[in-house]
Amino acid sequence: MKRKQGILVNARLPKAGVTIYTKNGRTIIRTAISNQPKRCTLSQFNMRERLSHNRRLWIAVRATGLIDYRRFCSLAAKLPALYLTQGEHYDGYTLLLPGIPVSCGTLPDIGQRLGSVDGRPALLTDLAPSFLDGDRLTLVVLEQVNPSGRQPRLAASAADVTGWTLHDGCVALVDDRFSDDRYGWALVRRRRQLCSTQTAVTAATAYRQYLTSEALERAAASYGGLTA
Repeated sequence: MKRKQGILVNARLPKAGVTIYTKNGRTIIRTAISNQPKRCTLSQFNMRERLSHNRRLWIAVRATGLIDYRRFCSLAAKLPALYLTQGEHYDGYTLLLPGIPVSCGTLPDIGQRLGSVDGRPALLTDLAPSFLDGDRLTLVVLEQVNPSGRQPRLAASAADVTGWTLHDGCVALVDDRFSDDRYGWALVRRRRQLCSTQTAVTAATAYRQYLTSEALERAAASYGGLTA
């Protein structure tokens, strides 16, 4: 007796709301629509907001070549969640804030902060020149592009430092831009392929408007709200 030949069909049709599959020689059609509500707790929302923004921070920071993606993600997990709406994420909003990782390595870290030297804006460090031991210094600059416009973005650049001044016996860089809230800074110690682990310091404040309870409500509403 000849065996009948047939076609096995396995498919999922989301728009039609059905799943088609074959089991024990029978074609079965089942609904592909779940009646269970989609859950999004505050904890889940914070994680999603942080990951979405950190991905765009990485796109800017990777241009310096001083940190790889895995290490960036590990360090950036400490950054706060910025509450951006679905539309703002779609438009690529990227905000400058303190603590953005810009380098990761095994050389001793450099403590640094914004301050002044003889009345001029400066980047102050805890690095005594005698401890450089032939290492070179690279200044990473983060710039907030169009911060008051529709789509704030972040640009990053890096260049070796050719000179510095001393403040309280430690390396300091003096530049009027160190007081400009459109910029972030990190001085990185480098030796061949090695570098220190540094995060950016900045006078930026625009990011704070995305940390408020009002920003949370606005962002969550754009995604359909939160669940308990």
